[in-house]
Amino acid sequence: MNEKTFTTFKLSHLTAKNRIIRSATNDHLGNRDGSVSDDEIRMYEALGRGDIGTIITGHLSVSPDLDLRADEVQLCIGDDRYIDGLKRIPRTIHEYGSIAIAQLSLAGPKGLNPFDYNDLTTEQVEEIRDWFIAAARRAKDSGFDGIQVHIAHWYLLQAMVNVDLNHRSDKYGGSRENCLRLPLEIIDGIRETCGREFIVMVKLNAHNTLAADNDQDLLDYYASRLHGAGVDLIEISGTDFNQKDRKAELYYLDEARRLKEAYPDITLSLVGGIFSEETIDKAMEVTEFASMSRTLLTQPDFVARMKAGELLKSRCIHCNKCFEIFATKYERCVFGPVLHKLEETFKNC
Repeated sequence: MNEKTFTTFKLSHLTAKNRIIRSATNDHLGNRDGSVSDDEIRMYEALGRGDIGTIITGHLSVSPDLDLRADEVQLCIGDDRYIDGLKRIPRTIHEYGSIAIAQLSLAGPKGLNPFDYNDLTTEQVEEIRDWFIAAARRAKDSGFDGIQVHIAHWYLLQAMVNVDLNHRSDKYGGSRENCLRLPLEIIDGIRETCGREFIVMVKLNAHNTLAADNDQDLLDYYASRLHGAGVDLIEISGTDFNQKDRKAELYYLDEARRLKEAYPDITLSLVGGIFSEETIDKAMEVTEFASMSRTLLTQPDFVARMKAGELLKSRCIHCNKCFEIFATKYERCVFGPVLHKLEETFKNC
C-alpha cells in the first residue's frame, strides 16, 4: 500500500484524515420535492463508517426551478427552504470525522427540460452564475465544509467549456478564455461570499473538445486558471468512463500526470478506474488524492476493509448496470440489495 493513502492532507483550514475521496455519485434516493430522504442519510452513514476521508454528495441542483433538475429525485439547493434538510448530510458525515463537500450542478442539456445555453441571453447566463453562488452560500449555511463545482459529464458548465460546443458570441463564448468565464465568475463569487477558508473544489473533464484528442493544452489552461482563482482541489474525470473496457483502469491517469508535470502546485484527485489497492497506489504516484464512485457504490466499506488488510480489490465488475437497474430492479448495484425507496420512486414510471 502506498504510504500516502492513509496520511492526512490539509485542504484550506481543514485536514482530511486520509487521501480517499468519495466522488459525487447520483444515488437516486432523493424526494420528488428535491428534499433529503432518510434513505440518503443511511447511505451517508454507511460511507462514513467506511473510513473515507472526504465525502462529496451527489450533484445538487442549483436552480430554484425543479423542472431544470437532471431527474425527478435530484436534490435541490436552489432555495433556502432546503437548508434544514440539507443540514442532515454534513451532520452525519462529520460524526465519522470526514470532510463534507456539496457538489453543485445545473443539468442544462441533460435536464428534465433540456436547454441549449447558446440560446440564453447574457443576462440569463449571469442569473445562472448567481444561482451557483447562492447555492454555495446555502451549502455553507447547511454546515458543509465546502463545495465542488461540477464542470464535467456533459452538464451545463462542462458543455460551456467544450470549445466545440460553445457557439456564443458574447463574453461567454468565442475563445477558450470566454468559454471558461462563467466557471471563473462562479468561483470568484463563491470566494467573495463564503470566504477563503471554505473549501472550493472543481470536477473537470480531462478532455474538452468533441474529438477528445490532443487537447492536453486546454486541460492545462483550464486547470491552471481555476487554480489561480482559488480552487483548492481539481478532480480529473471524463465523459467516456461508462464506455471503457471492463479491464481498463485509471482512465485519465496520463492526462493527470501531464497536468501535474506542467503545474506541480495544483492539488489533484483522479476518478475513474480506481477499484483496488493497486490502482489507488498508482494514482497516488501522480495525484494527492484518489477518488472512487462505483467501488463505494457496491462496497461502501471498501476503504476500511482495505486498511484492515481484509480486501485488496473491489467486487465491482464495471458492468455499468448501475446506470439502469435503479429504475428496473430497484438496486444500485447488481450485487444488491433492493432498496424500497427506489421501488417507491420508479415502480410506476
